[in-house]
Amino acid sequence: MIRPYFTGHSEMDLAFTELFGGYSPSFYEAYTYYRPLGQDYEDRKELYQLFYLVHLNLFGEGYGSSVDRVLLRFQS
Repeated sequence: MIRPYFTGHSEMDLAFTELFGGYSPSFYEAYTYYRPLGQDYEDRKELYQLFYLVHLNLFGEGYGSSVDRVLLRFQS
């Protein structure tokens, strides 16, 4: 397995793998067997992925709509 990034936080690492297509279901089953996800992971996942969307700054507006979608979802 090649890890694209390692933050030291299992939920953040998995959120990153899902941002660009992900791995097979068996990968996630095995990973979460050893590192169970928190109860509300799906609610936090987009916030973790927002961290990686610094690509907006590096690579341009192609990532803009993704950033906007997440920010709008979590604004109060």
